[in-house]
Amino acid sequence: MSIRALLSSELLMRRLTSSEKDLLASIEQQLSARRRTVITPDIVEQATHLIRSMTDPRPGLHELVGPVCTTSDIVAWLGISRQGINKAVRTNRILAVQSPTTMWYYPTWQLMANHSVIDDMSEVLGRLRGRVHQLTAATWFQRPLEVLEQTTPAQWMLDGHDLQTVVGAAEAFATAEERRPSPVPLFDPEIQATSL
Repeated sequence: MSIRALLSSELLMRRLTSSEKDLLASIEQQLSARRRTVITPDIVEQATHLIRSMTDPRPGLHELVGPVCTTSDIVAWLGISRQGINKAVRTNRILAVQSPTTMWYYPTWQLMANHSVIDDMSEVLGRLRGRVHQLTAATWFQRPLEVLEQTTPAQWMLDGHDLQTVVGAAEAFATAEERRPSPVPLFDPEIQATSL
């Protein structure tokens, strides 16, 4: 490799973030704690592939479930307390997603112009709660379904179509997930909330 190529490749490298440095330190600690071993090119390739898949850019939460708002926003929009919001989430009247930082976010498609929540949400969420991971459930609402004439469950409900059709679709999805769960989608923890 020429000096020019070496210099240009070094100039293209960026500084590692603190979490990336922590990852490397953890790998070094794991290797140091074990007896010496031969690291073959195949092992390097597999490790590189694993690191690449773990660090590839992930979609934002809004790309998976649509625009979201914070607890403060939904409290102000609905005019009820945080405890009221928590109860509505527990009783399947409001869809919520918890971030890796344990903050709660609420897809805004479920909020109506009259400062209420979409009708019959508990009928649909009740089929999913406890059977499907909350993020998987939230992404399901944004996926066009053949049984709903290629409409998303969220849009189907917003358009006021037959409730039992979407409830049946939720039941079928939950049953399928119980048999063979999908991997929980990963998303970028930097969440962009929509102001209401």
